[in-house]
Amino acid sequence: MSEPATRRLFLIRHGLPDYTLGKAGDVPPGPTLSYIGRTQIRQAIDILHPHKPMKIYSSPLARALQSAAVVAEGLGQSVEVDGDLQEWRRTERLYQVNERCARWLARWLRREEPIAVAFSHASPLLSLMRTALYLPHFNWWHGTDRDHLVLATCDRFEVSMGSVFELVFEPDVVTARCLHHPHPRITHIGARGNWVTAFSRPGMTGENRVIRRPNFGFLVGDNVKFKMHGAK
Repeated sequence: MSEPATRRLFLIRHGLPDYTLGKAGDVPPGPTLSYIGRTQIRQAIDILHPHKPMKIYSSPLARALQSAAVVAEGLGQSVEVDGDLQEWRRTERLYQVNERCARWLARWLRREEPIAVAFSHASPLLSLMRTALYLPHFNWWHGTDRDHLVLATCDRFEVSMGSVFELVFEPDVVTARCLHHPHPRITHIGARGNWVTAFSRPGMTGENRVIRRPNFGFLVGDNVKFKMHGAK
């Protein structure tokens, strides 16, 4: 079977969880999906339906797995759970999140799936996009204060809950594109439980919607770029 010239990976953040349960977001199973979260995530079905995804992957945490189940039911697909897609745990360093996300991406690129979907969390999804685009990884908040964000970087995508991103792998280039922010749009939850609907962006205007970079997939090892595209 010859491999396709283009691979497409959709990245979806889970919908709004039910934080009233008081469960930590990084400790399994974490909070479940809220009613609003289900409303947000159902909006992704129409976006994905024309592409007929071959495979749906998900973080094992409840809010992501339930989000994946909503979309999988709407598309008539099944869900495969993968621990490498789970949330950034407080016991992890950022480089460890990047390592497992890169491991998952390399594993997927070696498969014969032209189109797939991955349900995960903000930090792993940003890591996947930066890895695919061969961009540097770094903290995007000050120290341990997750409400004090540093977003003046050129590669920042705003990954709101229920948002849909697309990674397109071609022989020479990789393109990351924001396809959808749901309604209501909720970026994250503040320290007092308030909804945050947009990040402040010091020194910049608007959010990034598209980034296009050379395909450095061969650096992952095992000639992924050439195996992936069937190049001579």
